[in-house]
Amino acid sequence: MRKIRRPVLVILTAAITAGVTLNLPAAEAEAPAAQPVTVIELYYPYEPAYTSEMDVSWHEWQPIGKAAGVIPVALLDLAEEYNISPVYAAAVFVLETGWGSSSAWLNNHNPAGIRCGDRYCKYDTAADGLQRMFEVMQDYYSNGLTTVDQQRSLWSESDDTDTIVQLMIQLGGGE
Repeated sequence: MRKIRRPVLVILTAAITAGVTLNLPAAEAEAPAAQPVTVIELYYPYEPAYTSEMDVSWHEWQPIGKAAGVIPVALLDLAEEYNISPVYAAAVFVLETGWGSSSAWLNNHNPAGIRCGDRYCKYDTAADGLQRMFEVMQDYYSNGLTTVDQQRSLWSESDDTDTIVQLMIQLGGGE
């Protein structure tokens, strides 16, 4: 569940208590009417809610901290090109490659456990491997798998949706 930030709580509290009648003398009770609070003011659309139900389509994001040194620049470019959330793709990359340290990534440029028949695929370059990862994600998206949970349920043999969401929160600078 997403935490409500303090300014939002202040606005909500003010809006709720504005309608409460206080036993004040008439002169004090004639304060200006509280301004209505619209739903739009309560949300921060520029801050995605990283949940299992988040739509995996592209949104603005730049890696910070540890992620800035691990996430390939090509991943950010491909995310925009394929209209896939870069933080979702980065979380998949981090989980599948162990922060870029797996032998599948280092030796075979396979960023996401992509299989070719009964074995893992090998790509000539890291860019080729990342591009294939985005092709798979975009294919899922085009076929109606638009949320983190839907994509992970088909992508992974284990139920790792919560792990992906936690990585998205961590990578996205959340708590």
